[in-house]
Amino acid sequence: MKKTENYTIDFVTKAIIVSKKFLKEAGIFGSPAYNTLKDIRHDNPTFPIKVREIKKKENKNSYANLTVKNMKIFIEHCMEDERPLEERLAEFEAVQTLSKIQPSPYAYIKTWFLKTYGVEYNKYRTENDDTATEKTAA
Repeated sequence: MKKTENYTIDFVTKAIIVSKKFLKEAGIFGSPAYNTLKDIRHDNPTFPIKVREIKKKENKNSYANLTVKNMKIFIEHCMEDERPLEERLAEFEAVQTLSKIQPSPYAYIKTWFLKTYGVEYNKYRTENDDTATEKTAA
């Protein structure tokens, strides 16, 4: 199924595969999506309707709650970096300033942060995830 298509008819698996958006639109009586799905079902009455599944990348690192504010807090409290706090914060401010001319300022800051503090940050996350798991298990 192409990104622009909201549905496809799979004759191999004998199924009608639709996007969530199309299925929601088809729920409105008389809408173009409703009429399209009605026509497809008329031509293929035994085919079940299945919602298209998005391919998920395994082992993807997700950095939930990694905001610019939280990056700054982490830098302020990072004990593994030998440099003085003022120097680290000055570098962070410089990166923030440079990010303003980038197409995606947050992505620029995040890339720099993970290159500079990624090992320490991942170690910190792993330690906190273990303690959160222990607390919920108890």
